Amino acid sequence: DWNGSSSFRNTIEAQGYDIMSIQSSLSATERLDKSILLVLLGPNQYYNPIFEIPYFINFFGNDTTNSILICHDHGSTSTLLWEIFIAGALDPDIAGAIPVTIFPNGILRDNESYDTRTDFPVIKSFTTHPIANGINEVILSQATTVVGGPFFDFFGWELVGSSSEYGYVDKNDDHMYKLEDDNIDISLIAASIPGFPTQWTQWPLGGYPQGVFMAKDTGNGRVFVSSDASLFNNELIELRDNRQFGINIIDWLTYGASSPNEDWIVVFDEAHIRPEYSRDLTSAGIYGFIIQYVIQLSTNPITAWIYPLLAIYTLRKYLPKKDEKKQKKKVKEQDDKEEQERFRTSSFFAEKIQWYREKGRYGKALTLLYRRLERKLNNLLRGKKITTKSVLDMAIAKEQNLTKLKIRRIARFMDRIIAIKEGKNKIKNEEDFENLFFEMEWVMNNI
Repeated sequence: DWNGSSSFRNTIEAQGYDIMSIQSSLSATERLDKSILLVLLGPNQYYNPIFEIPYFINFFGNDTTNSILICHDHGSTSTLLWEIFIAGALDPDIAGAIPVTIFPNGILRDNESYDTRTDFPVIKSFTTHPIANGINEVILSQATTVVGGPFFDFFGWELVGSSSEYGYVDKNDDHMYKLEDDNIDISLIAASIPGFPTQWTQWPLGGYPQGVFMAKDTGNGRVFVSSDASLFNNELIELRDNRQFGINIIDWLTYGASSPNEDWIVVFDEAHIRPEYSRDLTSAGIYGFIIQYVIQLSTNPITAWIYPLLAIYTLRKYLPKKDEKKQKKKVKEQDDKEEQERFRTSSFFAEKIQWYREKGRYGKALTLLYRRLERKLNNLLRGKKITTKSVLDMAIAKEQNLTKLKIRRIARFMDRIIAIKEGKNKIKNEEDFENLFFEMEWVMNNI
């Protein structure tokens, strides 16, 4: 429940909105014929600027009305906001419309207004913004803040909610506010953005109410930013006014749509979220990881024209050739036939092998066991004589990246089994017999 937001999704759906999830690329939304509300709940995967910047230029273009809900969770949202800002700088039609902020590293603690611990702050201070209508309390969990001060004034953010005066960002986990420790360096930003106030090099992260929610109307769309994503997880959304707060946010971002399912679609970006401390190895996660590059390459105007050739070149070595298909089919039919024969004769065969072992005739027993591998080799070699060289040539041709270790192992076994069959070598004892038997099974599975 803590890491899931299905209840928030169901709440939005209950308001009449169509819902869509993306596990590939954001550019998949470019085919939609509705206004898009893009929801980013704690993304922690890197946003690729090569593909994301062109996307956001179109997303906030003059001929569209789209909105975005960004909930930070100590992940990649800071990078995303700067990419959106760069998108605005590259397109004069939307220049200055897209705001940016910084999320400082550290945990928001509030020594006056909190639930069970100071890192579970309860937000009670709200402005007159429409999103705050009817909202008294919202609980957060291990949030951070949005850096205010010059960022609000310069980028035109509207503050929606903040901590008490005793809120601060604890950057070193010492549970106390110290200016020398709990601050953020903004000198690089001040120097790189034209017109940004230069009198500040460090911004304090305590001693005043810390902003946690802010919004901006860009003209052709709206942006809402939360410094915490967990307020909408399946556990916290049931507490205080969290659920109604979420409804208010969605309503404001979609301009209070009277027919939400006709005019808007709410899109959850799951492509930039992975399970904590791991990569998503579910079938959906793997599919999304692969398909995001397919979509990016096929929709990007720079690479779209050459994408079919790139796809063929990349996938060529994985596509079986015509002769290989026939050979694999023939081998499979032979294996099926052998399986039927083994089923009919397994009892007699097992008794025969056991008799040879009891009499110490290990060479004869292994020769009988070798017949199955011998039949497979005859099929693969297509009538060629079975020798160590012919088997190695066939194995290397079949798998070009065959390691030297595997080559030596196959060669060592083939030399020994051929010598045993020709009577030039003997099996000394039962342990020697078992080792050769296991090697034979390994060779059977690796050629």
